[in-house]
Amino acid sequence: MLPLEAIRLEQCGVRGGLWLATVLVWGGVSVWIERDARTVFGRSLPWKAMAVSIGAALLLGTYQVGAPALPLVTTLLGLAMVTYVLVRDAVAGADQRLIPVAAVGEWARWVIHKTGLESAVMRLRRSGGSATSGPKNGTSVVLLKKDGSPHGTSDRGADRDLSRAIIAAQGLLGDAVARRATDMHFEPKTDREIQVRYRIDGMLQTMHVLPGDSGRAIISAVKVLCDMDIAEKRRPQDGTFAVLAEGRKFDVRAASGPTNFGEKIALRLLDADGGILTGGLAGLGMRPSMVHALRGIIHRAHGMLIVCGPTGSGKTTTVYGALSEIDVLTRNIVTIEDPIEYRLDNISQTAVNNAADLTFAKILRSTLRQDPDVILVGEVRDKETAEIAMQAALTGHFVFTTLHANDTATTVTRLLDIGIDATLIQSAVTAVLAQRLVRLLCPACKEAYRPPASLLGRLGLPADKVPVLYKETGCAKCHGTGFRGRTGVYELMLFDTGIRNLLVGRPSIETIRETARRKGMRTLLRSALVKACEGLTSISEAERVTQ
Repeated sequence: MLPLEAIRLEQCGVRGGLWLATVLVWGGVSVWIERDARTVFGRSLPWKAMAVSIGAALLLGTYQVGAPALPLVTTLLGLAMVTYVLVRDAVAGADQRLIPVAAVGEWARWVIHKTGLESAVMRLRRSGGSATSGPKNGTSVVLLKKDGSPHGTSDRGADRDLSRAIIAAQGLLGDAVARRATDMHFEPKTDREIQVRYRIDGMLQTMHVLPGDSGRAIISAVKVLCDMDIAEKRRPQDGTFAVLAEGRKFDVRAASGPTNFGEKIALRLLDADGGILTGGLAGLGMRPSMVHALRGIIHRAHGMLIVCGPTGSGKTTTVYGALSEIDVLTRNIVTIEDPIEYRLDNISQTAVNNAADLTFAKILRSTLRQDPDVILVGEVRDKETAEIAMQAALTGHFVFTTLHANDTATTVTRLLDIGIDATLIQSAVTAVLAQRLVRLLCPACKEAYRPPASLLGRLGLPADKVPVLYKETGCAKCHGTGFRGRTGVYELMLFDTGIRNLLVGRPSIETIRETARRKGMRTLLRSALVKACEGLTSISEAERVTQ
């Protein structure tokens, strides 16, 4: 047997090791809480004070009481850590949570299934109305089939698993609407996991991770709503349905396709009521002088306004905003779209249907025989459509259209490249508007800083007029991104004599751009930098969207 002194020495060594390990854990946890709380809550107090207090209790307790105080303080440290994690997960975005909610939910469903309580839980959910409410805000969510009829999730003849999946889909759609998402992506990452991402303010964010079975069931439920073939998973499909949430109706376009881990589906949420258009051009972020110039253009009896930009830059919204300022009672307005994104009162809207051989060009020819005053051609994709639209602009109609081009100068060369005669462009086009969408800094957490002279010099900004700029930090209100909402930045090129004379030859993009600048055109980058100087966005965001 070991001597008593040796046993006591060994016990002291063990306790000392435990004490040292606890101190190290406490130190690491304190540093992590201080950094994490700033990201999630926007401040480190009172969480930092809590961690420091427990550490002080650990040191003082073991000093005054000795080793018996070590288990108590260690338990307090663990409880405090669990409390902090639960509180921060309650306010953090799904991509920031530490507790795998989907896994906990799957475990709870397994327990309910094993204990035979499924029927009782379903009755409780139905009586409480949770079948039509979102997961967070309790907003009523109603799913509408393609024919406009409500989808009944509680029909007695409905499959129980399908009903459960539709309820889950309702919750996710309600959550997406509450977070201002424009797109939802259900993407299988492994056989056991399906990632759900929302596109918020133009950027994709991971919001949920679903167990494989639950995720695949939700994808099948969405396909049922769209009247897709749920058994066909090897080829792409598309469909539509609608959602009523927060007092608004959203048209949902669904597109599915195969991946190496199974089927994925993407949903585009469109505000069918066109609520964003109520402010007209003035509500899109344009400076007053540009709004005045555009109003003078769109009220002309004939001509053409081309709105250009990459996919997702807000071209359609701008065109609709312009249409909303035209008197629909005295002018015949016709739109040709693929597909129809907003429903507008007293405007004739026609959707392209390639399966029925209804192309932009064919519908446009037919529209010209219907006595239109204003025509919207959703997109110029080929020479034939562009030529017909420009001929319409020359024969007493005002034509709106969009084109995929980087800026105003590139639009001109793009039209020449697809084979449009330069004289037709000279005569028909009135103006070209290029645009981008920049994210707005979150007002709750944006941080001011004094910009270095080298940065201002590189951007061409006067140091005496830009004393302060702002940058993103991240908080709970913006889900850690530092941004909340978007606004437009624009570049308007009027087709005056100088621009038209350039088209006699084959001008370069830089020649067109420089000529427009001398005429007073503000470039996309300059417009974005003005937003940054006003404290609305950051320099990094301004440069990102205008590259």
